[in-house]
Amino acid sequence: MKILQIVPYFYPFRGGQEKYIYNLSKYLVKMGHEIHIITSNYPKTQNEEIIEGITIERHKCLGRPLRNPLTPGFLKLGNSINDYDLIHTHNEHSSAAFASYYYHRNYKINYIITCHGQLVFGTVIEDFLKNIYFNSIGMRILKNSSAICVNSILDGEYLASFNHRFNEKVELFSNAIDPRGLEKIFKNAKESDLRFALEKNEIIILYVGRLIRRKGLDYLITALAYLKTNQLIKKFLMIFVGSGEDKAFFESLVKRYNLSDCVKFTGEVSDEDLYYLYKTSDIFILPSLSEVCPTVVLEAMYFGLPVIATDIPGIRDHFNDTAILIPPRNYIEIAYSIIKLIDDKRLSKILSIKANKSVLSTYTWEKVAEKYESLYRKVINGK
Repeated sequence: MKILQIVPYFYPFRGGQEKYIYNLSKYLVKMGHEIHIITSNYPKTQNEEIIEGITIERHKCLGRPLRNPLTPGFLKLGNSINDYDLIHTHNEHSSAAFASYYYHRNYKINYIITCHGQLVFGTVIEDFLKNIYFNSIGMRILKNSSAICVNSILDGEYLASFNHRFNEKVELFSNAIDPRGLEKIFKNAKESDLRFALEKNEIIILYVGRLIRRKGLDYLITALAYLKTNQLIKKFLMIFVGSGEDKAFFESLVKRYNLSDCVKFTGEVSDEDLYYLYKTSDIFILPSLSEVCPTVVLEAMYFGLPVIATDIPGIRDHFNDTAILIPPRNYIEIAYSIIKLIDDKRLSKILSIKANKSVLSTYTWEKVAEKYESLYRKVINGK
């Protein structure tokens, strides 16, 4: 099959969705399929290249309102769209999804859409604008798709609450990891690669992801201030790995709460450094307000880290039995969950072992790519 993926971002842009698209495409290529990706040239890099058999074509980004790249080049394929068997796009709130809808309406090519969770920005104005878009253009994009792939049962039920016919086209997919690829990279990881030294007597707490308010990091930082002020942990180091539009805001919170001595912002790190941090940390935290089945949680669990995450759709569906789940926006629960894992070594070990087994049995790219291949064939054959 020849599959076109129209996506908002791709490498070198780093995020869970981009990692998802890359790994899925890589495994589909291994299975003998031709994968062509059209994306925005943000951040600016080569306009065309081939990575591990994946053909990538990048177009100029005019702006990023609500972090959505406006990319007119998405609409320039014309009749060449008929060279493909199917379009696969991601998230109804993206310009990439709108382009897929445009080609379906004008050139009769089918598309499927993978929805990576319910979008929550965490600010009143942004969420208001998102809701207006979702109830107009977003709903039209979903209605015209051949299949809607979701990462959680609750996300499927959420979409069906707007239109009961969506039940007929919703398909449940999980996120995944590549165990062989992770181990290959980890073997090259050395402590000297890190930009800072880890002290052995510190409790190392790790966050990996975008530094944006939707990730709930202000509540995590407030929880750290509560722990320090009340001297509930003797010594800890909180490591934030990643970059994002709200980094300065989070750094200002750290200074305000006098946490500079126990919080590190590393920015983007190499895969070798990242997997070393997974291996050497004590706890992984993801306090997001909106997620699906995050790659970073799967990676943390694969490397044996006990996980604290928010009790929201997507997280709950996949990690209810393998992580400590807490209410969103609750810094007190974050703080006492950290204490619980530190004090209860047996619980920490049980979660670590159980989560690792779950990841290896269910959440691998080999299994997920085979399921997508089956769906592609059904859509192309009109079934």
